[in-house]
Amino acid sequence: MLEPFLSGAICLALLTIVMFFVRFWRSTFDRLFLFFAVAFSLLLAERLVRLAMDLHSESLPVVYGIRLAAYGLILVAIIDKNRRN
Repeated sequence: MLEPFLSGAICLALLTIVMFFVRFWRSTFDRLFLFFAVAFSLLLAERLVRLAMDLHSESLPVVYGIRLAAYGLILVAIIDKNRRN
C-alpha cells in the first residue's frame, strides 16, 4: 500500500527535476542541462515501467538497463562539459 504512494511521489519529484533542467536549458542552451533532463527522464521512465509492470525487483534487466543508461548519460554530460571548457 505504501510502495505505490512513494513511487508516485518519486515520479512527481523526478518530473519536477526534469522541468527544472529543461527550463535552464531553454534559457542558456547549455548541453549539460539537456543531458541532465534526458537522464532524469530516463529515471522517470524506469520508475513508471516498474509501476506499470508491477515489478518489485530492481535487478531485472529492463530496470537495470534503463537506470544504467541514465547514469551513463550523466557521466557523458559531465565529461562533455569539462572538455568544452
